[in-house]
Amino acid sequence: MIAPRIRMPERLARTVAEIIYPRRCLCCGDPLLFRANLRFPICESCRNTLSTTRAERLCAVCSIPLISEIRLCTRCSRHIFSFASNYSLYEYRGTIRRIISQFKFSNRRSLAYLIARLLLPELEKRYPGVPVIPVPGTPGSVRRRGWDPMLEVARQLHRIGGLMMLTALTRGRSGPQKGLGYEERLKNIRGTICLRKAYRKEGGLPDRIVLLDDIFTSGATVDECARVLQLAGVREVRVLTLAMEV
Repeated sequence: MIAPRIRMPERLARTVAEIIYPRRCLCCGDPLLFRANLRFPICESCRNTLSTTRAERLCAVCSIPLISEIRLCTRCSRHIFSFASNYSLYEYRGTIRRIISQFKFSNRRSLAYLIARLLLPELEKRYPGVPVIPVPGTPGSVRRRGWDPMLEVARQLHRIGGLMMLTALTRGRSGPQKGLGYEERLKNIRGTICLRKAYRKEGGLPDRIVLLDDIFTSGATVDECARVLQLAGVREVRVLTLAMEV
């Protein structure tokens, strides 16, 4: 009976503080009253607006819905990719765009847990038991942020889902990719993705790999990652991305 009386002022103080200074949803800004235990500050309403790309026929590379094309959309059919396929969960707009923006550009590191929770069911369904490799961020952005976004997501996937995570790739400096077409992006990033020394020995990598990235734009970055992995002996590279830019 004594312990609750001792804790009561503390609980009351926390309640008052939460009412005066509530956490707010990172997407819509609504207060998250009495939800201090949330692992990620996104309200239920915004989470419910997330709808995955569930069309029956999707492009095997960029995941946009196909109309009359077979396997690949018109844009992706013009190129040869080193990876076998990509699946993007969402279109890069609305709630998912705001989540990625908060995660990467507003330094909301805690959102790695939410993103991992979104990716985990697809990984378990599509690629059960296949190790994942995060696409490394650019050196400048990692230095400014102090952490690497997709590496954080991969760590959360390992922690909550037990997935094998391999930090096999590093990334050197390159020019900005924004505003470039596929060929220009590929030329810009060629040679900047490298295999870490620990994975260079024979048998250092498994036969199958899933590359993880946040946004699929042209496919140039994951294509270069896949090319480096294949040169190291990986037989099949699949890609899973959170969103596709349309």
